[in-house]
Amino acid sequence: KAVDYALNRSAYSNQVEGIPAPRTVTVTFSVTVPTNTPADKTVYIVGNQPAICNWCNPHTVALTKVASYTWSIDLNFLETTQLEWKYTLGSWDFVEKGATCEELSNRQATISGLSATQLITGTVLNWRNVAPCGN
Repeated sequence: KAVDYALNRSAYSNQVEGIPAPRTVTVTFSVTVPTNTPADKTVYIVGNQPAICNWCNPHTVALTKVASYTWSIDLNFLETTQLEWKYTLGSWDFVEKGATCEELSNRQATISGLSATQLITGTVLNWRNVAPCGN
């Protein structure tokens, strides 16, 4: 039965079922990189979804430099997508590292459908093969 604003009720109708289509969410990735990031390098994102290269090598999804040490990119994903990713300087030879140059687990996020946009921020502490983590 349907009910309108005046509380008029309709006759019974046939039962229907439906599943809403997943919403597309524009995700902004914004990352702050260390001050020792080589000026001639570009920051890339690589991960478990086609929009972030499906763990490809070399890495092809480049972020845009928006401030001295901040890089950003907008990508579209369907809500409820489970993301895993890392930041690199173009290859696994220059993947992000921790404060003491340790290996890091993949970054993770679930895309929320509460809004058409989602912001994911982060900080890279060091890079492999860039001082103090080598070379």
